[in-house]
Amino acid sequence: MASFQKIRFGKYILLDKLAVGGMAELYRAMITGVQGFEKLIAIKKILPHLATEEELVRSFIDEAKLAALLHHQNIVQIYDFGSLGESYFIAMEYLLGKDCRIIKSKAKEKNLPIELQNAIFIVSRICSGLNYAHKLKDFQGKPLNIIHRDISPQNILITYEGDVKIVDFGIAKAANQASMTQFGMIKGKVAYMSPEQAAGKIIDHRSDIFACGILLYELVTGKRMFSGDTMHILANVRDAEFTKPEEAKKDLPEKLLEVLYKALAKEADQRYQTCGDMLTDLEECACRLDMHPTAHGFSRYMKTLFAEEIAAEELHLQKITKIGLMEDEKTEAEAEAAPPLPAADKIKPKPPQEKSKKEEASAPAASPGEMIKSKKFLLAAISVALVLVIGLITMVSKKEEPSPPPLPTQETTEIPSQAIDEPSPDMVAEQPADLAEIPVEAPGTQLYQQAMDALVTKQYEDAMLLFEKLLTKVPDMEEKIAIPYAEALLGQAENLRKTDTPRAIVLFEKSIHFDPESEQAHFQLGTLFMEQKDYARAIESYENVIELNPEFADTFFNLGFIHAVSKDYARAEGMYSRVVELAPDYLDEALFNLALTQNKQGKKNECMANLERAVSINPENKLAQNYLKKMQKISGENQ
Repeated sequence: MASFQKIRFGKYILLDKLAVGGMAELYRAMITGVQGFEKLIAIKKILPHLATEEELVRSFIDEAKLAALLHHQNIVQIYDFGSLGESYFIAMEYLLGKDCRIIKSKAKEKNLPIELQNAIFIVSRICSGLNYAHKLKDFQGKPLNIIHRDISPQNILITYEGDVKIVDFGIAKAANQASMTQFGMIKGKVAYMSPEQAAGKIIDHRSDIFACGILLYELVTGKRMFSGDTMHILANVRDAEFTKPEEAKKDLPEKLLEVLYKALAKEADQRYQTCGDMLTDLEECACRLDMHPTAHGFSRYMKTLFAEEIAAEELHLQKITKIGLMEDEKTEAEAEAAPPLPAADKIKPKPPQEKSKKEEASAPAASPGEMIKSKKFLLAAISVALVLVIGLITMVSKKEEPSPPPLPTQETTEIPSQAIDEPSPDMVAEQPADLAEIPVEAPGTQLYQQAMDALVTKQYEDAMLLFEKLLTKVPDMEEKIAIPYAEALLGQAENLRKTDTPRAIVLFEKSIHFDPESEQAHFQLGTLFMEQKDYARAIESYENVIELNPEFADTFFNLGFIHAVSKDYARAEGMYSRVVELAPDYLDEALFNLALTQNKQGKKNECMANLERAVSINPENKLAQNYLKKMQKISGENQ
């Protein structure tokens, strides 16, 4: 990479330049704060020579306003917008990954084609993000009718961890925006347009669905759907003329072809009417083909495909994140213009720590009727007679407490949050936090600081009461303090789960109300319902966790327990199989439980195979050893 001198830009430090587009330049940056707080982000700045172009600046601002409304796991988020001097900027989520165009090129270069299940996974995640954007309403409940207008490989970024993100809502418009694209104008990349978009007609969200169909076609066939010079492509797109997918790639499944043809119908009325409908059919297609595409599985492919790049990028990051900026490098003007540090970075609790897969050596040999006892559910599990009969495990690990954010330092203005435009970065890391900033002089600041201090020291009840007092005094603060307040409620609920269960349930539910995306709160509420044997509500909570994080192995483990207790061994087997796919640290325990459910269904061979695998992974798993010996003995006697 070309040499780049680090630059302080308000509260940010620009580390290096990632890309330059026709309207903006993209930087990798870092925000720093007290107590060693650091966070990598991406900064998009409008090009200096365009800063006086009113139409372009208005477009840039419109993008930020639209982005502030978007908050979805499959859409790259923007969480800061402002100006320093005459330079407008957007701060967005920084991710380590590559866009689909680069992935397809690298796959061809290394002769490692994208597998069918991974292609289905990518497009299903795109459909999920678009379905959210298409249905989004404003704060008054009025539909925004957002259309992306440029769903193309360059605007689909996939992280090395397998997360799919839609980028570049720069030309997307809400229906009520004054600057909506005029009739007859064409925006977007021609080869990924819908017929109506290529013809310059008025479009709706179904235009994005056609683009999803193009991406699916190219991912499963490995070939371009429209190619040639621009005018030739434009003519073919307008007429929806392309090589049939079954001719471009032999042996494509019939259900997949149905999805492709419905998404690629020339007339919008004949296509899927929502991305949610297309998502449903893609998931059904994967199910029929006995595929279980996941981010975890695609992550392995990404890390194989870009092994050299990942190593080089890690070294580069280590180098450029050694900030080393001298204080005298800050000019007086920069110091005056710099906004304050965030008051409350969105606190996202980490998933529970998983127990060691190594069983205690002193554990006595157990019959199939005995069970492995978890740290959290020892007493509750022993009381469940059915579990004692079928030998199932319930596992709930201790929750790892998050560190709270830095406290506010100085006055600032309110900042919107979320989205992105071109240029799309090759490297843009983790899910960003919303930046809730509170002026020092604002009403209730002292209460806020006291509440945050209590949260830091894990005095959850005090923090909870202080936040409630603050809301009584300043009701408008609810949105800004929602995340730390939810964390205080979660911590106090955990404290009360054994001594005051009804109150703990109320606090868990209240925590979820303020932070609906807290997988930790949904998970802990589910485990509490499971302790109470309220399995219907436990399943509902766990399904919420899966929707937020389909890689959360503990959730599937506990669902397996619930289904087994209910004697639904087939469904329990499915849950434990999913745990095995995710390969957590306690893989041998998951295999043992999987074997038990399979034995209950008469699947003796599968049962023994999984027991053998459990023992090979952890030779100290006495339960698996003893059960395997018993199964081998029975098998020998029957021969």
